[in-house]
Amino acid sequence: MPLTVITLKKSPPSLRGDLTKWMQEISTGVYVGNFNSKIRSELWKRVIENVGMGTATMSYACRNEIGYNFEIHNSNKIPIDFDGIPLVMTPAIENSCSTEYKYGFSNAAKILKAKRYKGNISSIDTNTKPYVIIDLETTGLDYINNNIIEIGAIKIAKNIEEYSCIVKQNITLPNAIKILTGISDAELKNGKDESVAIKELCTFIGDKALVGYNVNFDIRFINEALKRNGQSQLTNKVYDVMKYVKRDKMFLKNYKLDTVLSEYGINIKVPHRAIEDVKIIRLLISKLDGLTNKLKIQK
Repeated sequence: MPLTVITLKKSPPSLRGDLTKWMQEISTGVYVGNFNSKIRSELWKRVIENVGMGTATMSYACRNEIGYNFEIHNSNKIPIDFDGIPLVMTPAIENSCSTEYKYGFSNAAKILKAKRYKGNISSIDTNTKPYVIIDLETTGLDYINNNIIEIGAIKIAKNIEEYSCIVKQNITLPNAIKILTGISDAELKNGKDESVAIKELCTFIGDKALVGYNVNFDIRFINEALKRNGQSQLTNKVYDVMKYVKRDKMFLKNYKLDTVLSEYGINIKVPHRAIEDVKIIRLLISKLDGLTNKLKIQK
């Protein structure tokens, strides 16, 4: 059986423990092992699902021109195939790009929603490092085979800014997704091209920390879209709101957002629209002292 080498940077201890069941750690973050292609594929899938914002690479024997192949995850390097030869591309970094933000709501709707979501959240926006809360709506849970259909983000800084858009996809939405989100096929066809939407989102985010509920789910979809469009993947600092909820409420029956909101006395039903979900997450953050302390500027 061919040799496989996996390298990890900034990975959680639980993932390293999983790898040592199949591989030997010969140096910090470097694992080698002999196993078949099915096990290799399952291990790599587990790495991607659990590495979070860490970086991972995998190299293995392959019957091609150079005798090996590789996979890269959460890196600014992009693997490409050149006439059967695997190569690595380093995308050029653009200094600036123009962005037009789409808000999608009338002024009256914004005023109504602002009143609805108003709570004791202004205090967490004061004396905090700038960060961006993100949420996506997707056609499913598989970041490789499913699609992003809506993006929502709020930048928490001296001035609060919003970004939201529907992402154009040439598909027919499953009925379950239409019912859940209220997004129609017509809206989807009139959305922004994925390459444009993702580029605008990254410009909006910049180097700010990212915050979200089960945020690694969103980041996997974003990074896969960036990879498809030949752009560098996100390497921002990440804070997962769910992680802090689990520390604070250890014995909930589940950690679905609706369940968690009810537990914290937030009587709002999750609308499953990206920008509205972001506003709810922002309200939830105000209830989590552990997270708000992390986001504060150290004086």
